[in-house]
Amino acid sequence: MSSKSAAPARKRKPGTWRRLPRVPRAPTHAIKERGELGIWFITPAELQRQALERANELEKMDDSGCDTEEAKIAFRAFKEENLRLDRWIAKGWPEHIVVNRNPQPSDMEEEYLTAEDMEARFSNRNPTHGAQLKHFACLALAHYNATKTEHKFDLGEALTSNCFSEECGTTYAHVNFTAIPQKSNDPTKRLFFAELMLIPELQMEEDTEPTRVLHVSTIDDIPCYGGCHEICRKINHMMRGVMDYERCHACHGCLKHPKGDMFIGGHNSIKMPYYSA
Repeated sequence: MSSKSAAPARKRKPGTWRRLPRVPRAPTHAIKERGELGIWFITPAELQRQALERANELEKMDDSGCDTEEAKIAFRAFKEENLRLDRWIAKGWPEHIVVNRNPQPSDMEEEYLTAEDMEARFSNRNPTHGAQLKHFACLALAHYNATKTEHKFDLGEALTSNCFSEECGTTYAHVNFTAIPQKSNDPTKRLFFAELMLIPELQMEEDTEPTRVLHVSTIDDIPCYGGCHEICRKINHMMRGVMDYERCHACHGCLKHPKGDMFIGGHNSIKMPYYSA
């Protein structure tokens, strides 16, 4: 027998070191659905009821609120995909399936496009607001020519535009158009991007243009990027809050932009603030 005295028993408060019993798994009827606002638990019956409501609401919606042909195409694709999913959920499915509504992050690749490339992409498209699109392109090109003593341009084709409002209420327009050099031996068309802003106070004044041009530049000689409105962008750089100053989150992918620090509107990376104006 050891000569050493036995170690004293550890003193503890009742319950302090007590082993906790294992917690049983959640019952299989608790379905976990991950949504944009977090994770919650919901029964199949409630989930099916919500899916049926969403499907019925989506069924009633049409593309009349879309202001461009690209937006209509995107809306129809969204409606078809989500309507099919919600109808399927409403009918019920095996309880162990988890529905993940968070899309995988992606990004818009940089492109080097000529004016002819963009014109070819829009050759079979008829913009729903053609007069407004051409008006914006004319304003932008007039502003650009006014800042140049030479290398002025005539309008080629007004390709696409998007009007949107920020949370603060400011309305912007982004535009792509092509233009032909004036009095030049080089007839090569150029591809342009422009940003315009609505001045509400001027709308009440007759014979006054309420839209101001903020930025115009050629984008056929630099990398350009489509808008991120249809995607969940993978963002790897530091942001100021939710503001992504590299890309436009208000426009569709067909509308090409320079890098984001060259324009003001459309940087909020949360999709909800942007609606068609």
